Amino acid sequence: MTTPASTPTAGLSPRTVIQLPLTRTLAQQYVGNTLVPGLFEPTRMWGLCSRMVDVARVDSGAEARAVHGLTDDAADFPEGDGLFVLRFLASWPGLFRASFGGATTEGAARLDSSLVLPDPFLGTGYTKYAPAAVPEYWLELSEIPIGAEIWHLAEHGGAGYEQGVARYAGRHTGWHAFPTAAERGLTPAPGPAPTPADTLARGLGAVIQGDPYPADFGPNDGELTAYRAAPDGTMMSRHLAEAQCDDVFFRRLLTTWRGVPFELLAVTADAATLALADPNTEHAAALSLTPAGRHAWRAHVPRAELGELTEETRRVG
Repeated sequence: MTTPASTPTAGLSPRTVIQLPLTRTLAQQYVGNTLVPGLFEPTRMWGLCSRMVDVARVDSGAEARAVHGLTDDAADFPEGDGLFVLRFLASWPGLFRASFGGATTEGAARLDSSLVLPDPFLGTGYTKYAPAAVPEYWLELSEIPIGAEIWHLAEHGGAGYEQGVARYAGRHTGWHAFPTAAERGLTPAPGPAPTPADTLARGLGAVIQGDPYPADFGPNDGELTAYRAAPDGTMMSRHLAEAQCDDVFFRRLLTTWRGVPFELLAVTADAATLALADPNTEHAAALSLTPAGRHAWRAHVPRAELGELTEETRRVG
């Protein structure tokens, strides 16, 4: 199924800098280039996030947690630990939507939404923050753009409280840690990000001189990096302006399992790995899904139990 480019998300452009809060566990998995087969890939991201312009006027990690509405989420963002964040260019606003939703499936449906998350999620399109909430977006599961960075904001502020700890170099290289990573309690990776086995082609792609290639956004605004394998198996890359490509698209393979929408991430002759297409705590509980990070769930099911498969291809414009 091919669809036209998504309607631009209000308030976002390709140049918008996004800030996405990370739990310490997720920050470690990224910086460590940790692949957890079937559950986590250090080359992908998702979650509730905000524009940097709305959340940057803080002086400490504690204030940063507050402005993101995370003060009451002590389990994932404990007091005293500051805040880890992922910063990157939006690149394609079609991956984002305003965070309308609810605490129940029925409540979310009244807003024509499928986002169902626990407190402190409000579902109003804004963070839970006083005295002034800020706009909040849901970023669907997507590959991380080249040039994205992880930063840590120390709890009590002060000189140098905000430090970059790692930079993303692409899906075949992964994260490069800075010396500050260890200072902030993270263990850098011993090598590049491993490639998941039995995965399906998904995410960004580009058609160049008539041939399709997998790609990542970046390293600069309006650019992408396309990949192809050399005859000896070496992965080669090429930086291009989006305008140099015949077409740029984003694809994923959708299905259902037990009546609930999922994305198919990997498949063998007998089994399939699924990601819940939209975060829904009620669906996750009812189906006993496996947690795969904050607001993410996976399932490993017999292939024969899958519903109809639909390839969704959206043009990036």
